[in-house]
Formats: sequence, C-alpha cells, structure tokens
Amino acid sequence: MLENTIGSGSDTRTLPLYLDVETRSVVDLRKRGLHLYAEHPLTDVWCACYAFGSGPIETWLPGQPVPAAIVAHVAAGGWVWSHNAAFERMIWQHILAPRHGWPLVPYRSWQCTMARVYAMALPGSLDSAANAVGLDISKDKEGYALMLRMAKPRRLRDDGSPVWWDEDPKRLAALVRYCQQDVEVERQVHARVNDLRAQEYQIWLLDQIINDRGIRIDRELCEVARGLVENELLKLNDEVRQASGNAISTCASVAQIMAFCKAQGVEDVESIAADAVEELLARDNLPADVRKVLELRALASLSSVKKIDALLEGACADGRVRGLLQYHAASTGRWAGRRFQPQNLKRPVNHDQDTLIRLVRRGSASAIEMVAGPVLEVVSDILRGMIVAAPGQQLFAADFSNIEGRVLAWLAGEDWKIKAFEAFDQGKGPDLYKLAYARAFHMPVENVTSDQRQVGKVMELALGYQGGVGAFQTMAYNYEVKVSDKRADELKEGWREAHPKIVAFWHQVEACAIRAINKPGEIIACGKLSFLKAGSSLYMRLPGGRALCYPYPKVLPVPTPWGDHKLSVTYKSQVNPSNARKVIKDESNTKNWARVSAYGGLLVENATQAVARDIMAEAMLRVEVAGYPIILTVHDEVVAERAGGDVAEFQRLMETRPGWCLDLPVVAKAWTAGRYRKD
Repeated sequence: MLENTIGSGSDTRTLPLYLDVETRSVVDLRKRGLHLYAEHPLTDVWCACYAFGSGPIETWLPGQPVPAAIVAHVAAGGWVWSHNAAFERMIWQHILAPRHGWPLVPYRSWQCTMARVYAMALPGSLDSAANAVGLDISKDKEGYALMLRMAKPRRLRDDGSPVWWDEDPKRLAALVRYCQQDVEVERQVHARVNDLRAQEYQIWLLDQIINDRGIRIDRELCEVARGLVENELLKLNDEVRQASGNAISTCASVAQIMAFCKAQGVEDVESIAADAVEELLARDNLPADVRKVLELRALASLSSVKKIDALLEGACADGRVRGLLQYHAASTGRWAGRRFQPQNLKRPVNHDQDTLIRLVRRGSASAIEMVAGPVLEVVSDILRGMIVAAPGQQLFAADFSNIEGRVLAWLAGEDWKIKAFEAFDQGKGPDLYKLAYARAFHMPVENVTSDQRQVGKVMELALGYQGGVGAFQTMAYNYEVKVSDKRADELKEGWREAHPKIVAFWHQVEACAIRAINKPGEIIACGKLSFLKAGSSLYMRLPGGRALCYPYPKVLPVPTPWGDHKLSVTYKSQVNPSNARKVIKDESNTKNWARVSAYGGLLVENATQAVARDIMAEAMLRVEVAGYPIILTVHDEVVAERAGGDVAEFQRLMETRPGWCLDLPVVAKAWTAGRYRKD
C-alpha cells in the first residue's frame, strides 16, 4: 500500500548514494520495455559505479563481494540516487539482489534526478540535462557508442542464447570509465536542480508503483487484430501506389508523401504527423489526388500495428505490460505514454465495443466490413478493449468532466460560467456547449439546435487559450463541423465577447510574467497565480503550491503575424511538434533545445492544464490509499484494478476537492467493468 511506501522528497538522511549500472541483454529495451528486459534470464550487469555524496567514485564488478558501505547504507534507509531511477531500481531488484546478493532497496529510498529535471522543464536525457543546467562536463559520446555495442551479444545461437559477449578487457575498462563519468554527471546535475515538494515526491513514487503493476492484456484478441491490421495495410499500400501513380510506395513513406504533396502544388507541407494531416484535410482547396493520399495516410495511422505489437512484445510472463507511463513528461506535469502510448488512442466512432470485439475475434475482414465498417477503424475503436482486468478483478475508472473548462473559468474569475457548471452538475442548468453558443450570439439557450451545440463544443475546446480561426478550424475538422473562415472568425469574436474575464486573464498573465522577468526576486501576484524570477528560471506558482518552471527566461521582441514585433516572454524548451513554430533565433539553440516564445493564451493553457493535473494527482493519492490499486492514467482519467470495491466510492474519491480549490466544481464520471473502454 502507498501509505507504507511513501517518503518525503526532501528529508535528510545519510549521504546520498549515486549509482549507475551498465548492462547487457538479448532483449530490445526500447521495444519490449524495462520490466521484461530486467526479468530476462540473459540480462546481466557489466559493472556498477557509485559514490557517496562528493566522495570518490567506486566500481563494483560481478563476482566481487557486495560493498559493505552499500549494505550499511541500505540498512540505514539511505537515499539511492540515479538518473532515470526506474532502470537502476529494476536492475537492482531483478539482478543485483537475487543473483549477486545486494540488499533490496524499498521504493521510499529511491530518488531520481530525471524526475527533478523534468519537473524543471529541462531535457530528460542525462547529456542534454547536463548541458541545459550549464555543466562543463557531459556524457562521453565515444563511451556511449561503446555502451550500445556491449549492451548486445556479438553472436546468437538459433535459440537466441548468447555465444559471445564482447568481454575485451580494454573495452570493459573503457565502459567502466563511461559509467563513472555518468555518476559524476548525475551528482552535479542533482546539485543544480530543485528538490520535489514532499507531495510531489509521493506522486513520483506512485508513478513507479503504477508502472510496476502494469496492465493485463487480452492476448488472443491482440493477435487476431494484428493479423487483420497487417492484411489491411497491404491493401492500403496498394491504393496509395495507385493514387500517386507509383510515386509513393507505402502509407508509411513520409518523405515520398511530402514530396508528392509538394509536386502537386501543396508546397507548405512541413509534416505528415497525425495533427498536421488533420490540418491539411481541413482545407477546401486540396487537389483530389493529394486528398486521397492523405486520407489513406490517416486511415493507415488509425490503428498502427505498432500499437498492438507494443502490447504483445512488451507482455511479461504474467500477461501484463509494464512501464507504459512517463512521469512529468509534459512541462505542466502531465504524464505521457511509452510504447503502447495509451494517451494517443483515438475516440471510438462506434461505442458498441463488445459487438466489435466479437466480430474481430472471428478474424473475418469481410464480416467486419459488412457489419461495422472499415477494418482499421473497427480495430482502432477496440484498442482500449485489449486492456482487461485480471481474473477475479474489475477495472474501476473515472474521468473528470470538462476539467479544463472548469479550471480555466475558475482561474480567470469567469463567475457566470462557474455558476453554470454548478447548475448543470445539480441538474438545474443547461448544457454548457449550448450555453456557450447562446451567450456568444445573445439567443435563448433553449433555441440552440443540435448542430449549433456541436459548434458550441468546438468553440469551447478551441478558443479558451486565445486560439483564432486556425485553432477553430483544426478542432472543427475533428468534430466534423464545417464553417467558412469568415464564420469561424465571427464565432471566435462571439466567444470572446461572452468571456471577458478569460480574455482579460490572457493579457494579465502575460503582463505579470514579463514584469517578473524584468524584476528578478520580486513576487508578482496574478489572481490565483504568482510569478517569480529566481536564478535562471521563471516560476509560475499554482494555487496548490506547485510551480511551473520556464528556464532561462528573457523578454524579447518577437515577430507577429502582422509583420511587426511585440515584446514577449521567451524561454528555453525542448522542441516538439507543438512548439516548433515558436522557436526564435538564439545562439545557444540546438535541434532539440531552443528558445521559444510564449503569449498570454499559452501561459494560461499551461496553468490550466497544470492545475487540472494537480487535482487528478491528488485524487490518485486518495484512490490508492483507499485500496484501489491504480494501473493507468490517461489524460484526465484514472484506472484502477481490484476485486470488490464500490463504483460510487471510487467516484467520491475522485471528486473530493483539495483544500485549495473548494470553490471549484469538480465532477467525475466513474464506471466499472472487466474490460477498458471509452465511457
């Protein structure tokens, strides 16, 4: 249970033990996951390097006695630090302890520099983190290449067992030096990053427990679905060759698809990632052959065989897939998915999952198409259903209702909207999407049609963070809403007129952030938020006490869409598809770590999502302590697995508001079943 596991993230014990291990295995760590990797009998340790505090770096090799200092440290409950501590923890648990006699380390004694790096919005890899915090040491790149070489066997028998590991003494000595260097970098990174708050450390520990539990899969269903998907992809590849005049070989040929689009006059194609394809398909002027190619690309990406492969290849002996979540992967604190990517599952078109699963189990593509539609869409609709409860247990899940909309209105002080949420929750008020449309166009809410409600939904989802016509049209495509750009602009203006406090909040937050950057050390109050420039970071303090971090902030003139410049908040960030267009010139920029610009709506979005995350994280701690073992979190949803239990109790635990937001209406919809679904 969590209450017997957690420890403070900042209490003082003996000197910290910094640890790094180098390993070898026949298992592909990236494809099959850490847990299966660590459990495999052919995975073993080359060396373990360690240091106590600022003391000398020591080395242990297999066959040597367990260092007495480590035995004493573990017995005293001392901290064990590592970068991506889950790796060292699993290797210690499955290899160092049972095979080499090392003492087991409880969860509460582990600490992770990567968790702290992520919490400060810095790059996660040790090398990148070292550079980001300004260290003049970094990972040994030649040693990294050697590590990759020695991590795999040089030859395998047909049965997969190793014939020869590269045990050359000179290479092993170089690998040890590489490992020692990592220990040095780890402890210097630790010296330059902030500790997690005590509650946040509990959340990180819970994340470790969740990843260790994993999810149970319906293996039979996965295998049948994978065969169907593979056959359908072959058909789609034939279609894309025909549609492109053989210019494109497969739906996965990214460079060929982009080149084809440009050759047909669509020259501004910068990406064919899912969100980029959605934006392109929202256009009215796409050439027919380009539209066909992009539609095939989108269809082929719906239920990639890689998702099902990730489940099958990552399943441990007990049928559970572990290590699917990454703590604090987003700067707001939200989790991200790994391998199977549960956060990226599409909304089902057909919600009758049980019927679809029965169809898929039969393995007949023609029967699926006759009854339910395209095979890939059907398989995509049941991906959630491949996650099941263990025998004798049930899944309990709850998803917060419109949590971002509620938090945004609460932060901005849009009181009429908070009251509308409260009335709706009590069954006394109108649907919020209808109300959004009605207020924007000064009409009675009872006159709003179903089509107008759908427009109101798009307005709510697209416009809360200062989004314009482009944001509206991208969201409109997702919900099959079609309006002209002129109409989209009218909808934007109507929504903003109906939400004056939110509009003012965008500008207030931006002005406060700029003021804080220009006045280091001064706390700048900003409604329920506050800003402080301290050291090399700008901090946005949230109502719950946690702070978001913006590294190396500067106020700089940034180009606007209208051709002029505006003084804006800028900071260093990892580059990803969501912020690549916001990168601005800076001599310190690298491919993955660059200076980006921000505006009021973006900062408000960060705050809103971070507050929603904190509400959910505190709910996760309550749920866990109450005896509902959590196995997954997806966006604003928590999934647990247990025998017995009460769905009403689970929902109450989720809806209990933290003391810092008692005036925020929070509602979650809970359900229980033997198979995961989108409720």
